[in-house]
Amino acid sequence: MANINSKNAARKKVREAQARANEARLQREWENVDDAASLLVELGRLAAVGEWQRGRVAEIRAEGERRRHEHRQEGAAAVTRMVDRGETLAAIAELAGVIVSEVRAVLKTAGAQPVAPPDALGVPSAASDAPDSAHEGAVAAALGTPASANTAGGYSSSIASNAS
Repeated sequence: MANINSKNAARKKVREAQARANEARLQREWENVDDAASLLVELGRLAAVGEWQRGRVAEIRAEGERRRHEHRQEGAAAVTRMVDRGETLAAIAELAGVIVSEVRAVLKTAGAQPVAPPDALGVPSAASDAPDSAHEGAVAAALGTPASANTAGGYSSSIASNAS
């Protein structure tokens, strides 16, 4: 440290040091404000990515449900065609190499609506198809239930209308 003999010179030195410290503090504060603004922008973008991801997951889930529903419908239509030709569910299961309960499950779940509304993706609903009572009767006979039980139990002949 320099040897200072006058009070004025000492004050001048202190004021200069204080001015440098104030400039450094102001610079730090400006940088902090800028970084805080950047942080807020990035937090907003992060939230937007979360919203985008939730929407995308919902779209993918809906598409998966729609595809599963289509496959169930096609499988049930194939079973219905075989039943219409006089095959039993046991014979169909044996031919396909699956158990009878799987064949029944396909028939039962094919009438169920997909979990996600299909029109959310712009695809018309299979439930809007008109029921075909001839196919209902054939499926009911194969399942060993009255035809009226098929519609009440969640079975739908709209699956058979896809086969036409």
